[in-house]
Amino acid sequence: MKSMEIKFKSPEDTTEFINICSSFISDINIYDGSIAVDAKSIISVFSLSQSKSVRVEMISEDKNEIDRFIEKIRKFEV
Repeated sequence: MKSMEIKFKSPEDTTEFINICSSFISDINIYDGSIAVDAKSIISVFSLSQSKSVRVEMISEDKNEIDRFIEKIRKFEV
């Protein structure tokens, strides 16, 4: 999957994003510069700066799953 730049506008956005990620089987990572965290981990995601954009990537070979994921997180896209 190509990566997507996202940004959270509120703690509620962050929680919604984590819940979306947790509904998928594939690994999903968030990259903040050289730091990579598990997008399904509430502690890891909340440890990132909420004021700037980050890059998200799903690790999967399943194109349908990737497409569904992109559609669900489109509202966070920068």
